[in-house]
Amino acid sequence: MAKKQEEWAEESWQAEENPWYQKAQQSAEALTDRPAFSYDPAGDPLYRQAKERYLRQGRQAMEDSMGRAAALSGGYASSYAQTLGTQAYDAQITRLAELLPQYYDKARSAYDRETDALQDALSSALGLYDKDYQAWLDRQSARERQAAAETKQDQWEREFAEEHSRWEAELAQDREKWTAQQAATAASQARSDAASARSYAYRMAMVALQHGLRVSDAMLSAAGIDKSYAETIRRYFALRR
Repeated sequence: MAKKQEEWAEESWQAEENPWYQKAQQSAEALTDRPAFSYDPAGDPLYRQAKERYLRQGRQAMEDSMGRAAALSGGYASSYAQTLGTQAYDAQITRLAELLPQYYDKARSAYDRETDALQDALSSALGLYDKDYQAWLDRQSARERQAAAETKQDQWEREFAEEHSRWEAELAQDREKWTAQQAATAASQARSDAASARSYAYRMAMVALQHGLRVSDAMLSAAGIDKSYAETIRRYFALRR
């Protein structure tokens, strides 16, 4: 028995397990194995009924004709009465023979309707099979796109983590240099260095937030960005992706 669609949809495509493939195969085999049309009146129940009726009517017509002829001749059978009876009987048989083409046509029409029904079933099954296959292809494509997007996101996170580590190392070095130079550096120079570090931290933080990544408290503090505001920005850009 074929698996339900939800069971085989996520597997590799197996045509023979698809119910519409099986239906199409059955219809195709029925068409291929279907014998050519032939007509045998003896095997036609409708014709047999008509034949019995006309034979019965023929015998009755023969008896009636012979009876009437015998009455005219004083109740005695004669060759004339026999001839009339035979003619009446033959007339009914002739009418039956004239009906034979009609029964042939009926049988042919029934055969053609059955053939058309099988062809329609085959065409319908093929169409539904193709629909299932296209849906499976669409799901495969969607999964591949999702996997590619996740891979890209993972790569971005790794690259950001590496850059973040470098930034923290550089920031630590800058802080040490800045502390060592405080005593000898003018107040204006100190403000300039601090502004440069803050600007760099701000740019790094905003790039990360725009890619939906979380930023450490140290970077947010260095960038002068409020933590709740940073989370709002991160969510906004995460929703837009």
